[in-house]
Amino acid sequence: MTASERSIMEFFRRYQAGPDEMLFFNPTDCKMPPAPFRNAMQSLMRRSLVVKERPKQAYSLTRDGYDMSLSMQPPEPVLRARGAGRRVSRV
Repeated sequence: MTASERSIMEFFRRYQAGPDEMLFFNPTDCKMPPAPFRNAMQSLMRRSLVVKERPKQAYSLTRDGYDMSLSMQPPEPVLRARGAGRRVSRV
């Protein structure tokens, strides 16, 4: 997966878009130039991960795309206990 494709999938994750839920966005929203955005989006659509919807700038994830977007989610932050250097899981 390219960096541009990953950025788009992370964008869907950031807004917690589920399968078949439309999300309106453009290259500026993903902080990338139009050409890489267009190429990445076309690649994701060819791989049946993203669907271009009828309204302009509307996209949705397929079930496979949604599952892949879940893997793009960053791990939960780990908090350090003060002074001890131990790791404490966030609850």
